[in-house]
Amino acid sequence: MKTKQIVGLSLSVLFGILSFVLPYEALGLPSEVALHTVGVLAITLALLLTETFATPITCFICISLMYLFGAVDSFAATLAGFTNTTSFFVIVSFALSIAITKVPLGNRLLFNMMKLFGKNIKQILLAFMITICILSAFISNVATAAIFVAIAIKFFDIYDDEATGRQAGKLFMIGIAISATLGGMATPAGSSLNLLIIEFVQEFADVRITFLQWMVCGTPAAFVCTLLAWFLTTRVFKMPELSKEDIAAYRNKLREESIPAKMDFKEKYVLSVIVVMFALWIASSWVPFLDITLVATIGCIFMFIPKIEILTYKEYIKGINWTPYIIISTMIMVGTTLVKNGVTTWLCGLVFPETLAMGSFLAVLIVSLIIFALMIVIPSAPAIINLLAAPLAALAAVSGLSPVLFLLPLGMCAGNCIIFPFDTVPAITYAPGYYSMADLPKVSAPVQVGIAVVMAAWIPLAAQLVGLV
Repeated sequence: MKTKQIVGLSLSVLFGILSFVLPYEALGLPSEVALHTVGVLAITLALLLTETFATPITCFICISLMYLFGAVDSFAATLAGFTNTTSFFVIVSFALSIAITKVPLGNRLLFNMMKLFGKNIKQILLAFMITICILSAFISNVATAAIFVAIAIKFFDIYDDEATGRQAGKLFMIGIAISATLGGMATPAGSSLNLLIIEFVQEFADVRITFLQWMVCGTPAAFVCTLLAWFLTTRVFKMPELSKEDIAAYRNKLREESIPAKMDFKEKYVLSVIVVMFALWIASSWVPFLDITLVATIGCIFMFIPKIEILTYKEYIKGINWTPYIIISTMIMVGTTLVKNGVTTWLCGLVFPETLAMGSFLAVLIVSLIIFALMIVIPSAPAIINLLAAPLAALAAVSGLSPVLFLLPLGMCAGNCIIFPFDTVPAITYAPGYYSMADLPKVSAPVQVGIAVVMAAWIPLAAQLVGLV
């Protein structure tokens, strides 16, 4: 047993004991159940961060302890996250990524990216991240991440040595995770969270944010932060170098061996399904009936149409990685339980001041940093937004600022839950095993600080430019 595993087990036992012996009143918690909930959360974080068990096993421990510690009324309540639409989206989106890699479409996209940006390996990573950021601005960042994870894994064949390929994989998977989440804040279509914030701004500030107004605020921030993320990723971790000749040789080999000169029927079919799905995902911003998970589910079905049969059921099941599904489902349950038992309200009372009567830059910076800090222990963006929208609007009012200046950063920061791979997109990139639980914060933590600074510097100015304040 490794030292960090011993530490994880020891901390877990300690947190478990403390959750039953500490007086909840002295801590300001609303009930004994809330204290037990905090105990389970602390145990889960200790086991995850020390990687004492495989991540899915730690999730199973969390699920069991939530019921055994009395944090939920029934064991069925601990499994509610497994039927959430976000969790189901992960399962059906694998059909998309598997199909793209089965037909030449994935290799064709990879070839063209290498042709345009293939001077060196760092530029290829930058091309990945910018492309992902752009796509995630208009379609589901979960689907975008799933597609590019599959393409990236294929790309690592360029390295002769497996260990070198895995080192490159660390940088690419972290880059994919961060750029996909950043792209989600660029437009209202990038994330359903953005639409939720638009509703709250209308409710608390009586201001209607248009698509273009959001883009002026979100798009520059998304791209500046993506460039920052690329810079940090390539500085924090060493990228295994490749010569121009190696890149060109791999590109030519890719074209000769796996990319036909013309698309065949199956490749055109997969491309057509994807284009229609993308169009429907964009339309879902204005047509709520077009639920993104519904669109993904129907797209999944179209991969199995008889006589076309892009995928067989065996291929589909074999290609699914269940780790992100288990992580996401568990974290959804944790977020719901924290809200239900009053833990989130308690945390907010601890960290937010009564007023932020200061310049807009400092006020927005403080709010953004606090949101990111809260998301370490409450890794659920919808829970954070629903919990903080009203208090932040009130805090803005007593601070003499427009609620828009706090609510916009709330949505954009909450959508970037990337400090650890607990949210959907990071979980998808973590699952293949290219980076550890401790690797992601080395890049994502400074990126989140960068996001907070960009929010503080740009949102007040942009909001004024487009007439939101």
